[in-house]
Amino acid sequence: MDVATVLLQLVLSGILVGSVYSLTAMGFVITYRSANVFNMAYGQFVLFGAFIAWSFIGSPQDPRFPMPIALTLTFISVVVFGLVVERLLFRRMIGRPLYSTFVLTLGILIFLRGIVMLIWGPSTHVLARTVPQGPVYLGSIVLSKEYVWSFFLAVSIALLLGLLFRYTKLGLAMRASYDNQVAARCLGVSAKLNSQITWVLCAVIATIGGILIGTVNGININLGEMVLLVLAVVLIGGLDSLIGCIVGGMILAIGTNLVSYYISPHIPGIDSNFSMILILLVLLIRPSGLMGTRPIERV
Repeated sequence: MDVATVLLQLVLSGILVGSVYSLTAMGFVITYRSANVFNMAYGQFVLFGAFIAWSFIGSPQDPRFPMPIALTLTFISVVVFGLVVERLLFRRMIGRPLYSTFVLTLGILIFLRGIVMLIWGPSTHVLARTVPQGPVYLGSIVLSKEYVWSFFLAVSIALLLGLLFRYTKLGLAMRASYDNQVAARCLGVSAKLNSQITWVLCAVIATIGGILIGTVNGININLGEMVLLVLAVVLIGGLDSLIGCIVGGMILAIGTNLVSYYISPHIPGIDSNFSMILILLVLLIRPSGLMGTRPIERV
């Protein structure tokens, strides 16, 4: 392939992979902007949801339920999981400082990781096909059909969430809670309902991300480290911006592809550290992220 074709291949594949990063990171942003929780256990939500999906869907050699039934049971289970987490842990943390919920999420991280190891073990589980697989040819450019489907799914979910937060009473109430929980409650916003919906959305989006990643790479305990990648995406794009999630995911994936192909042969290992370098650059130039809300300081 010529230089232009190689570059286009790297950029397009980066866009598709970045869409999966972006979609997965949206659950983190929702918990931050709606519940004011910096969820360090989010990677374990992705891992737990993926294993629940595997329990109902099965592997290519040992499928369990038909796909529509399996997905229905999966999302019913993760909705219940999100409600349980909210009711037992985060309901009583409404209005508490950010550092209090941060410490709580660290405890959840350790607990969920232990539960996953106890039930499913450390081995890799192959997930049965949930989206069409195979190559997509655009001339001499070859793309993965799984990532093409993931891209359209990510864009659709981002649009639906954008409509939810901008044009519905529920979404406006969730945004109001992020700005000022006490004032929102005084104006009649239900803190309990807002908290329930936030954690259900978090669990569902994390599970979708886990399924998409697990379909390509398999599911094992290392999927929980996804929180590091999610943190990179949201810190680059902005902690409170869904659009920033998309921008951050695309920049991270495209940049990683380009660095791996052009620079890594000359500077070994730079591709594995590229996300940290990018985070440092963004935080130095714009601490709130590329699309994040800049804090207003009154003197």
